[in-house]
Amino acid sequence: MTEDEYLALPEDKPYLEYIDGWVLQKPMVDANHSDLAVELVAALRDYGKRSGGRAGIERRAHFAATRNYRLPDVCFFASGRPTENDSLPTLAVEIRSPGQTANELRAKCRFFRANGVAECWLVDPRLRTVELFTNDGEFILGTDQTLVSVALSGFELILGELFAVLDPEA
Repeated sequence: MTEDEYLALPEDKPYLEYIDGWVLQKPMVDANHSDLAVELVAALRDYGKRSGGRAGIERRAHFAATRNYRLPDVCFFASGRPTENDSLPTLAVEIRSPGQTANELRAKCRFFRANGVAECWLVDPRLRTVELFTNDGEFILGTDQTLVSVALSGFELILGELFAVLDPEA
């Protein structure tokens, strides 16, 4: 399929990505994925109110050099960064869905980083880990740690609190 044919498709669910001439459907999410996305967007929205940035869910990003269109599960645009349709976010977040492998999502995060996204997080609900992809390297954090963003100055997220949304209420 050509890029123009992809762009002519309706923007309805299921959401579609355009990767190297192929149109791929984003995987169906489960409750854990959805709950984590809501928590992350809320934390990033609150940070955006303080910093002037803007959070989003499944916003299409155009990677012009590679002619790819990808949709991170959650994204954040720092203050001063363009936020129009197809703009590149400062931060892209991928949340592992059933049927996705960690390796394919690591490759997606590395693609984001290599093509203009300052930072990427890979959130794994099953392992309760967050992998950070930054200028400083790649790091895996667990529930007993605090995520400190390199790209979003002053943003911190206590991972035990993030993953608590997955625990049934007592």
